[in-house]
Formats: sequence, C-alpha cells, structure tokens
Amino acid sequence: MITEMIKDQVIEMGSRHRAGYLVEQAGYTLGLAKQDGENLTALLPEAYVKEVAAALDRVSAAYEDRTLSEEDSKSATDEVNDLLRQAKVWRRAAVNRALRASRMGKKVPDDLLKMGNARSVPAVVGAMEQTVKLLEANAGSLHGADLKTLIEKGRSLVKEIKAIDAEQEVKRLKNLSDAVKQFYYEKGLLFIGIKVINEAGRELHAGDAADAAKYNLSIVYRNMGKRKEKAPTA
Repeated sequence: MITEMIKDQVIEMGSRHRAGYLVEQAGYTLGLAKQDGENLTALLPEAYVKEVAAALDRVSAAYEDRTLSEEDSKSATDEVNDLLRQAKVWRRAAVNRALRASRMGKKVPDDLLKMGNARSVPAVVGAMEQTVKLLEANAGSLHGADLKTLIEKGRSLVKEIKAIDAEQEVKRLKNLSDAVKQFYYEKGLLFIGIKVINEAGRELHAGDAADAAKYNLSIVYRNMGKRKEKAPTA
C-alpha cells in the first residue's frame, strides 16, 4: 500500500499535478532508488518501490487515453501549485525566524516553531493565517530585519490562495466521471510514492548533502523555475 490517506484526499492531490511531469519524475526517482538498492528499500515498507513502479505503469497507460490526457491538462493548475509552493517556502522562513529567536532565549509559541502538515488549500490558508497572527503578536521577540515584509508577504499569499475557489474545486472533482477520478487517484498515489521514496533517500544520505539533494521534485516543479536533474536510468 502506497498510502493510507483517504481516497478523496489522494484524488485532490493527483488533480494538481500533470501526468507527463509525474511520469518523468517517477522515472528519475526510481532510477535513483535502483542505484541505492537494498540500502534504500530497507527504509521502506516491503515491496514499496515495486508498488510505486506499478503506479507509474498505470498512470503511463492511462495517459495514452486522449480523454484523460485532455482532462489532465485542464485540471493540473500550474498557478495553484506555484502559490502552494510559495506558501511552503514562506512558512519555512517564518519557522526559521522563530527558531532563531527561541535559541537565543526568547519565549516563542510552539506553533511558530513547526511547519505542520497542511496539504489541502483550506488547511494551508488556515496555517498561514495563524502564523501571520503569531508573527504579529510576537514581533518584539523575533530578531532580524524585514519582519514586516515577511508578514506582508504572508498576507498577500493568503489573499491570492483564497482567490482559488476551493469549494468550487471540490464540487468539480465530485462531478467527474469515475474514469477520471480513478486517473487522478493513480496520479495522487504516484506523487505520494515519489515523495516517500525521496524522504527515504534523504534519510539514507543524511550525511551527504549533495547526494541527499538528488532526491527532489525538480521535474514535477520544473515549470516553476526549478532545475531539472539528469535522470538516471530506472
């Protein structure tokens, strides 16, 4: 089993990513996994890499269907993905600012010291709104310049993300045909599987930053200016 997340969450996740990019990314990531062999697979559930490879085959086969590929191009919104990625970077910056203050002996709320695990658009918005409020309330304890700029950037991102009609997107997903839902589900499984392998790879190479960095999502996010690594052969 690639994940125990509920199916609707996996479908929503799969709808945000283009099949072509996922297929190419999976080939790259599985190539790395093959190079690391048993050292990597020992960090994963039994046969996990094989399950991800099977998900890759299913997504590749489904993508040959013209109806599914056309629906895929409409649903995987680059703008949405870009905003969510910017939000993740912003939240990381806010946490780093708070951690720095905490190490210097300042009292900082625990909720400012961790990223959390927000996945959906509403969850990301909620987490960011809470972080903005905590940054404002604890401004006197947070050292460094440009705190106001950081807060304003957070507010701006929240406003942009809220412009995405999350409820409308949920309704759209519910009204899709069973075939399209299954396609999105398989894409979601593949994306999750890639991320899990990446996390295992970064754990395996925790002592070597260069090798750990090879386990990335640069192909999935290459349309956002991310550098693409040369793919190993799977």
